[in-house]
Amino acid sequence: MKLLKNSSLILLLLLLASSNSFATDLKVRGSLDVYGMWSANLNDFDSDSADGDNYTTTQRMRVYFDYVANENLKAVLGLEIDTVWGVGDADWGTDLNENDIEIKHAYMKFKLPETAIDVTAGLQPILLPGIFGNPMFFDDAPALVASSPITDVLGVTVGYTRGIDGTTSFDSTSGEGGDDMDMVVLVLPVKTDNFSLTPYFGYVWIGENVDFTGHQKLSTTARGSLTGNGEADVWYMGGNAKLTMFSPFTLEMDLIYGEGENDDYETKGFYAATAASYNFDTLTATLFGTYATGADEDSDEDNFLPALAQTWMLTPYIGGARAFSTGFSNKGYATGATGIGIDGTGLWTVGLILDKISFIDSLSHKFMIAYGQGTSDEEANVGFDEENSIFEMYLVNKYAIYENLSAINEIGYASLDGDEFDDSDCSYFASLGFQYKF
Repeated sequence: MKLLKNSSLILLLLLLASSNSFATDLKVRGSLDVYGMWSANLNDFDSDSADGDNYTTTQRMRVYFDYVANENLKAVLGLEIDTVWGVGDADWGTDLNENDIEIKHAYMKFKLPETAIDVTAGLQPILLPGIFGNPMFFDDAPALVASSPITDVLGVTVGYTRGIDGTTSFDSTSGEGGDDMDMVVLVLPVKTDNFSLTPYFGYVWIGENVDFTGHQKLSTTARGSLTGNGEADVWYMGGNAKLTMFSPFTLEMDLIYGEGENDDYETKGFYAATAASYNFDTLTATLFGTYATGADEDSDEDNFLPALAQTWMLTPYIGGARAFSTGFSNKGYATGATGIGIDGTGLWTVGLILDKISFIDSLSHKFMIAYGQGTSDEEANVGFDEENSIFEMYLVNKYAIYENLSAINEIGYASLDGDEFDDSDCSYFASLGFQYKF
């Protein structure tokens, strides 16, 4: 059996921490998904091309350990294990090595003495608000964040994060300098009993020698890129608003504008989304729509929002939103065949969600229907333009076996339309499995 050096060390530290006498409470939370999935034409929409394997079993486990000293101080360690049955180390023997265990979070959170200021330092979630995630920044990141209330309804949050550090002062290699990417962000949340508004502003500076190999790339299109072409700057501003004063009717909206520029390339654009929901006795109905600018014909600049480290998830095929954990990436099944971006840019969508449908105790359903079309000019040389569209339906059935354990079934369908998709076939998938939240 393989020696789990890093994994064993982590487990040993956890055991020691749970048995020490330093007046620290250890709280554990997390989730585990295990499911099988059958599919046809899942990523290529082509029945003439072999899919390789129409069935697979996958699982994802996330565990968070909260080390709580008191109400003013705690540390958090988050681990994630993604596994496809029979692949790599997840074969007979199941000796997962250290590369199969991801350190997702590792941060401390404390309150400055005699103040209302909270400080969070370390590997943590940086989640700008959004209805379907945020196409600008919605990811885990190494960061220092401070937040504080200003009044009863207004707060402030400021943060700094480093995305890439090419060389450090203790690096034995000689660096060229200017090989770092950093971001600062300001958030000003406003919240009342019936209304919330969260405006934010961010600025990113990218050194001329930043190496993006193996890192998150930003705003790469067929006509240019903000990476690898000298110094670059990105700035963005946006906001999320939610109105609940007319309950059971609620309205939520997103609006973001951003610009990115280096010596050879410039892009600027906006993204907007809205969702109107009404809570009936037996279901919640939501009408939604999104719109993001694309590329114009014969333009010296692109009109894409310069997305950074985004998680934007709308449906299983557009963005990758599912009842189970997504397929270990947030791309969506239609991305490879269509060129639909993973961040919601260059696209408009409209759809209906019927959620929390329940007529029998412990059994609930969710049904979604969505239509999407490109916003880029058909002569702009991008993957998914205004002449291309996608239609999708998605059904989720969930049965609560226990309070924290559910059996889940998914059924998905999607079809493409457009000149380049005349020969495409419909795509289908179905899944069945279990979800445990603890």
